[in-house]
Amino acid sequence: MVIKEELLTGAAVEAALETLASLRITIFREYPYLYDGQREEELSYLRLYTAADACIITASDSGAVVGAASGIPLCREQQEMLEPFNGTAYPLDELYYVGEVLFLPAYRNCGLGVRLLERVEEYVRTCGKYRYVTCATIVRPDNHPLRPENYVPIERFLDRTGFIKLHGVATRFTWKENDGTKREHPMQFWVKELRCR
Repeated sequence: MVIKEELLTGAAVEAALETLASLRITIFREYPYLYDGQREEELSYLRLYTAADACIITASDSGAVVGAASGIPLCREQQEMLEPFNGTAYPLDELYYVGEVLFLPAYRNCGLGVRLLERVEEYVRTCGKYRYVTCATIVRPDNHPLRPENYVPIERFLDRTGFIKLHGVATRFTWKENDGTKREHPMQFWVKELRCR
């Protein structure tokens, strides 16, 4: 398997929006998100990633995008993502948000996630402004009826790559799940201090 990685910023992100929206809609239908994504909403959200210092890193196999990682200065994210950091030791202008690291099933658990996260972190270091990277994960009960038997929680990946859970720093989002019902979902923040290389 030869995977090509490509860093996209600014106008290059705009050109890839349709592909990225399709990837997100497909993957986020799975547990734990169970998200019934709508293309226009996805495209509207992804346009945030054309902002200064934002990036998308795609992973392609024989020309087809099979995975991606995204990042954006946290201060450019939605208000629901900013408020949880009020009163913490993490200044908003020093935080860079990793929106996702996701792959189609055949490309998981082979080290690509670590590689794409490293590429995001390398890019963030070149910006010269951000001390931390952060992300948010959905909180689901271990006994959720739709949890697959072989499900591997994203928390293992975050622990392995140096993120720590920010206890008490969380937000909530509402989205329509695959069964057509809108539900509110708690999202837990994690953080990692960037090391100079």
